[in-house]
Formats: sequence, C-alpha cells, structure tokens
Amino acid sequence: MKKKNVITGILATTLAMTALVGCSSSSSSTDSQGSPSSNEKFTLRVGGWSSSPEEQKMLDTQIAGFKATHPNIDVKFEPVVGDYLQKLQPMIASKTEPDIFYLDANVAPDFMDKGVIEPIDDLAQKHNVNFGDYEDAALKAFQWNGKTYGLPKDYNTLALFYNKEMFDKAGITAPPKNWDELRADAQKLTKDGVTGFSISAELPRYQPFLVQAGGSVYADGKATLNNPANATALDFIYRDMMVKDKIAAYPKTLGVDWSGDAFANQKAAMVVEGSWLIPHMAQKAPNVKYGIAELPVKDGGKPSNMIFTVAYALSKNSKHKDDAMDLMAYLTGTEGQKVTVEGGLALPTLKAMGKEYATKYPEREAFVKGASYALPFQYGVVGTKLTDAANKAAEAIVLGAKPDGKSALDEAQSKL
Repeated sequence: MKKKNVITGILATTLAMTALVGCSSSSSSTDSQGSPSSNEKFTLRVGGWSSSPEEQKMLDTQIAGFKATHPNIDVKFEPVVGDYLQKLQPMIASKTEPDIFYLDANVAPDFMDKGVIEPIDDLAQKHNVNFGDYEDAALKAFQWNGKTYGLPKDYNTLALFYNKEMFDKAGITAPPKNWDELRADAQKLTKDGVTGFSISAELPRYQPFLVQAGGSVYADGKATLNNPANATALDFIYRDMMVKDKIAAYPKTLGVDWSGDAFANQKAAMVVEGSWLIPHMAQKAPNVKYGIAELPVKDGGKPSNMIFTVAYALSKNSKHKDDAMDLMAYLTGTEGQKVTVEGGLALPTLKAMGKEYATKYPEREAFVKGASYALPFQYGVVGTKLTDAANKAAEAIVLGAKPDGKSALDEAQSKL
C-alpha cells in the first residue's frame, strides 16, 4: 500500500547504486532457474518495510494461501524497520538480500539501470504470467530497456475528496468536473474558517494538472519541468486560487502537515489524495460525510492521474528463483489479490480484480478509473532531484518567492 509516509521516506533517500554493480550474480542451483528438487524443504525469504497490523494480516493470509499448496516451502517475511533502502543496499552488495523484496516504482529505475535485480520475462512465461493482465501503468514502472523486473502487488491513484455537508450548505449538487467548476465551487465553499480546496505543494499531487494542461515532467530520459504548458497549471492552482483568490491553501498554511488532516479537521472542503485517506478518515473523523470523485479536468485537456505502486522484485542471488517466481505470481495473482480486495487498503493490480474492487466499493470507483489514464510516479534515475526541485517550485509561488509558474519552473529546471 502506498502511504503518505512511505512516499516521503523514499523521496528522502538518495540511492548510491553504483557500488552494487558487479556485486550481484546468479547463484548456482540445481537447474538453470535455481529450482530445488520437488521434495526438498527450504525457505523463501520476502523482504519489505514494516507496515500496519492490517497490512501485515493481509500479507500473512496471502503467504498462508501459497504455503497450503506448496507444503515443502516455508515463506518468511522479514520486515525492515527504519530506512528500508539504506538497509537493503548492503544486503544486495553482500548477496544476503531476500529472495523477493518490495521495490517502490519511484526508485526502481536505479535498480533496473544498474542490473542488480533479476529480469523475470522468461520466468513469467514459464509460470503462465500474462503481463497484459496487470494495470498498464503499474507494470510499466518496472520495465526497463525491453525487460521486466517486477510484478506490481498493489497500487493507489488520486481522487478528489469532497465534504458532502459543506456542498449541500453551499448549494453545490455535484463534484466539479473541470477547472472552472473547481474554482467556482472553491469560491462558494470558502467561508466560516473553511478553505474551499487544499492541495500540497508536491509534484505527486499536482502533476495530473500539468498533464491535463498539455505539459509533462519527464520525457525521453530528460526532465521537462520548464515545458510552457506546465506553468498554466501551477498558475491556476498556486498563484490564482491560493495567492490571489485565497480560495485554496496548501496544508502548512492551515496548520497541518498534509491535506488529509485538513480534510479530517474540516478546514478544507475538497482535497486531492489517494485511498490511504479512507482509513485515516475512519479513525480520525468517522462522522464526516464525504464523497470521492475523479479529478476535475481542464477544458480541452485529457484526464490524467498518478499511480503509486510497489512490486515484488526477484533477487539475482536467490538459490530458488523458479520457486520465488511462483511465489510472486501467487501473491500478485487472482488468489493473492482477492485478499487485497477484501482488505480494502490498496487497489489490486490485476485489471479483472480492479473490477471486483469497484463492485465491492462502488464509492471508490474513481480510483480504479484513474488507473487507466495514470502515469507512474517515476522519473528515471533523476527522480529524487526532479521531485525535490518541482516541490520547491510550487512552494515558491505560495510563499511569494516567485511571481508565477514560469519563473518558478525555469529555476527548477536549471537545477537539473
């Protein structure tokens, strides 16, 4: 599950993957794929970051399902507490990493580019894994130079959360579908200590608006922050709505760390967040009635979204690659993702199971629809630097350090 704190932790980490090059190699095994004999008992290790009790319970259920049909294989989950990447890198260098492990889309290019994880195309074919069954954007995040390096286990997209009671009082009958309606609704909703709209000054929240305006962030291996169309979106949100009209605010100006708290505290009537806000609302603001809609789209523009995803990656050093692939296929396959659907914490990456999710939670359908036109939260091997520069560009407008999107983005691009 892609949570706010996970995103922040990964962005704060700068990978030094060069040191790992040449440290990884395929280990010897009883056949070309590292399969043991069918009667041999052994353990497959799964690495990942420490998660909530609810998420851990889901993984335990998935692992139990696999073990039930593979009695000779024990599966051990090894959660990492603290800086996941910082602890994973020396494990890879010393060839002691788990057989499979979590890999976030944002940092996956570093691993794929340096060749420290195993491409799985041949193994996937052997195990009848059809890449076309997965959400395209989720799988794309783990493909590099014609090869595939992981199977996405779940994902999140963005949507517009809106306070139903505030909408009723303002006489608004439906969530905004375009930018003009978003601005008009925010105007009506800004009163009595409430701001109409809140969005963080962070690229993984505002990028969809850039793309809707015809802009881009990363193309053909290069940063494109100073694409002229990008300034249109930044001006609309951060200059016009926030600075000029004062009908929107970013979280810090509302006294909170993220838009989710602004929404839960009823300081903002509309926010852009992922489905991770749902359990947060259930815990912190159970009595607040809200709706979830697709992001409003600029007139004449195409819808856009972000997909935040994590894959299971296969270790180059695993002595049981064939069986590890079998485990990956199960955890991300129909049986494994049934557990994801039932848990309701993140969305299943199989397209067919996405339909099951939308049927079970019809009020969350916007997240499933968003996946079909989403882009991965990923910018090649310059991801951390690019995201940091883009975040500062938006913040500079809000704080008055830059007068508009063009000047802020020009400076951001120059730093790259």
